[in-house]
Amino acid sequence: MKQATGSRTPRLTNKVSIQRSLDGHSFSVTGLDRDFTGEAVVTVEILTPQTLLVPTELLQTSTAAELLAAAGMACKEGQQAVRSMPRMLGPDKEIAAVMALDEDMLQRIRERLGYRADFVTPLLDEPTTARQTVWLRRTPGLLYIKVFGRTLRLAEVIPAATEADMLYFIDRLGKVLPLGRMQLRLAGTGAKALRKLIGNRFRHVVCES
Repeated sequence: MKQATGSRTPRLTNKVSIQRSLDGHSFSVTGLDRDFTGEAVVTVEILTPQTLLVPTELLQTSTAAELLAAAGMACKEGQQAVRSMPRMLGPDKEIAAVMALDEDMLQRIRERLGYRADFVTPLLDEPTTARQTVWLRRTPGLLYIKVFGRTLRLAEVIPAATEADMLYFIDRLGKVLPLGRMQLRLAGTGAKALRKLIGNRFRHVVCES
């Protein structure tokens, strides 16, 4: 196993983070009280398991709420579906993220930012394309995962409150994928801890900072 460090991901300064709690009844907000004068787009990162990546053409025929419901992640009472701006997946395919957000939180964002908010998820982080790669980012209570073969094979948010939850999921993933022949890319502040926990299962490990 070879380890490396480095990142091509730009640091975003105009950024707000919204974390959904594990109990599903509360959330924390970071950064919304900053000065956002001007017309620049503000990135609003929503951390919730009710997250889905979809081809943008699906949003021409279905709403974000309908797509979440079809995937078994329907908005609950007091929630509203929001979508990201389109992103390129490879050279010829556009994707967008759809997520469930508390209506009162959405109202606070609209009052503060108007319609300058770009609602995003870690599932939109790099890499957008990478062969034989498992990409992971852990946030409190959640594990974001993307798996690439020739194309993006999986993009999902997994509830993972403990290390035992993480290991259980990786062990199950190892039953369907040849992890020992794949690259592992780890993002976020917990990258080094994840490398220690599961890095020996992969051929090559890259920690993005």
